[in-house]
Amino acid sequence: MQNMLILLLSSLFWITFPEKQTEEKTWPTELNTAQNAVYFDELEQQIILELNKVRSNPKRYAEDYLEELRTAFDGKLYIYPGQDPVKSKEGIKPLIECIQVLRNTPPMPILSPAEGLAKASKELVKDQQNGGIGHITRNGATPQKRIEKYGEWDICSAEDITYGSFEARQIVIALLIDDGVPDRGHRKNILNPCFHFAGVANGGHPDYQSMCAIDYAGEYKTK
Repeated sequence: MQNMLILLLSSLFWITFPEKQTEEKTWPTELNTAQNAVYFDELEQQIILELNKVRSNPKRYAEDYLEELRTAFDGKLYIYPGQDPVKSKEGIKPLIECIQVLRNTPPMPILSPAEGLAKASKELVKDQQNGGIGHITRNGATPQKRIEKYGEWDICSAEDITYGSFEARQIVIALLIDDGVPDRGHRKNILNPCFHFAGVANGGHPDYQSMCAIDYAGEYKTK
């Protein structure tokens, strides 16, 4: 078993989106692989869908959802009428970089949901309901230990966390932009063709109001 576990913490990048003026073009229905996964709530199902949109057509995802964010920055501030400005760490630079990366990234396999990975993510979210951040629970469980607790993984595995985002697209775009993370590890996880399975858990957080954990694996069998 090759251990490619990547432990990365979200940069707490929190972004708000302008309202769409036109109806969104449809994406293939087969991307919604989690729609019948009863162990996910609606938001968690939508996060899997957003991840699959990125992976199935990175170039289109950049054009449909990231290009419009270029005008939302003023230096390091993200500004939208009627909203409080939000300070990023790097300003527009990682957004522009992300758009270029997505434009040059070929399509890759979409993700299938795995209940064991969802349980591993949920264990971390539940552990942080009363505070804390990061990938290790209070009892010392690493992502790998949690993933192995609920199933068997192979080839590769990783975990992403984001704090302070409330919508599926906000969560995925925050991880793609990866503001303040030098190696853009969250973006690399989303765009890693090694992964074929994912589990998601979303919940509240006392300091950031919300958090989301995503666990990935190349192969996975839930116990």
